[in-house]
Amino acid sequence: MAIATKGAQKFVNTETVIDNSPGFLKQTVEDSLRRLQTDYIDLFYIHAPEEYTPKYEAVGALKELKDEGKIRAIGVSNFSIDQLKEANQDGYVDVYQGHYNLINRDAENDYFPYTTEKKISFVPFFPFASGLLAGKYTKGTVFNDFRSKMPHLQGEVFKQNLQKVEQVREIANANNAEVAQIILAWYLTKEPIDTVIPGAKKEEQIQQNVATLNVQLSEKDRKAIDEIFS
Repeated sequence: MAIATKGAQKFVNTETVIDNSPGFLKQTVEDSLRRLQTDYIDLFYIHAPEEYTPKYEAVGALKELKDEGKIRAIGVSNFSIDQLKEANQDGYVDVYQGHYNLINRDAENDYFPYTTEKKISFVPFFPFASGLLAGKYTKGTVFNDFRSKMPHLQGEVFKQNLQKVEQVREIANANNAEVAQIILAWYLTKEPIDTVIPGAKKEEQIQQNVATLNVQLSEKDRKAIDEIFS
């Protein structure tokens, strides 16, 4: 088991403010160590960037903590590609966490080439595109929460996406697996991706996600999924 956590937010009166200053990040790590009751954190992310602190200075502060053994890997999240490059100017960034899934593949054009070149692990968030790629929605599904405003879950686009998921379901059935497992297994075939962070609310979902490691996609299946969502 690995412990990963994030920091960058602080409360100022009633507002949440992003702070990447070295002093704040160091204190955040110390606070996390105390709350987690551990001597080190496997992976600490700067959760989000702000416009004041140079990104390399923020990461430099974490490098000092890494040298002290308090964290083992340095991550950044929600950084633009230019911010990531600035943060990694000294080569200290180990992990980048960003938005990527088969519905939104923009990261393949900029983040993937850079992270691959610099040997930075890319960790996708929203891998199931808010549940769509887990295969649990139908044409009759009605959203009464934040998902009701997501373009990929609306109207004709939603119907088209459901058809794509059904094509993946055929591949899943042929592999004696669940749709969600096939999707996760496909991500793990991408060079910069070493791990994925799918959400789970139930123990059985965690077990199902872990069972993805038993799924071995053939090159034919990998290409088929690539084409379905191209």
